[in-house]
Amino acid sequence: MSNEEYEKAFYAILERALYCSKKARREGLLSLEKYLDNDKADNKDIFELGMRFVIDGTDAAIIDKILSTIIQREKDEFRASLKTIQKEAVLAIQVGMNPYLLACLLNVFTDIPLNDPLFRKVLED
Repeated sequence: MSNEEYEKAFYAILERALYCSKKARREGLLSLEKYLDNDKADNKDIFELGMRFVIDGTDAAIIDKILSTIIQREKDEFRASLKTIQKEAVLAIQVGMNPYLLACLLNVFTDIPLNDPLFRKVLED
């Protein structure tokens, strides 16, 4: 995976996480259920599987254990990093972290500066 592909995947995760974060803060975690991609969750997509657990009210420690175990099995460094970003997003959404702080948290896993125009645009949407 190239750096360009990594950044593209990061921005897709960031957009999805920010959408879910904002929606959950306005309407509650259960409002996310209809936006869950169950096919991805069934295929162990970290974000979708994690959000399924969050919506079901699963304890954060159990979610962290399950998702971390899946991540440990990933051999590709870039994919492992992206999965870690997804896991952190799930856990942050679960506790109601504000969207800006969530974006900053996820950004620490990248070399993208906080003042990057694309990063700023995603925050504003």
